[in-house]
Amino acid sequence: MDRFFDNDINKIPKTALTVGVETVMDAKELVIIISGYNKARALMKVVDEGVNHMWTVSMLQLHQHGMICCDEDATMELKVCTAKYFKEIELDALNTLPLI
Repeated sequence: MDRFFDNDINKIPKTALTVGVETVMDAKELVIIISGYNKARALMKVVDEGVNHMWTVSMLQLHQHGMICCDEDATMELKVCTAKYFKEIELDALNTLPLI
């Protein structure tokens, strides 16, 4: 409780939704949002390593229409070549957007 809710019982959600890996993988499109340095290791496990039962989010690698949205801080544990590769892909995509 302390780690996520500042030791304040009033901040704890009253309800929650749990979704299994199979349900997630059945989705037509999948977006994972990873934000902040405290999630950098998780992003590294998902992107730089193979699918692993210890990091179930790594299943995203097998999804046909999976996407990760992350901020700069979340990329701090990635290999330099990995971060550069994805930044180039992002830049190419941004450069092909139609002008409004």
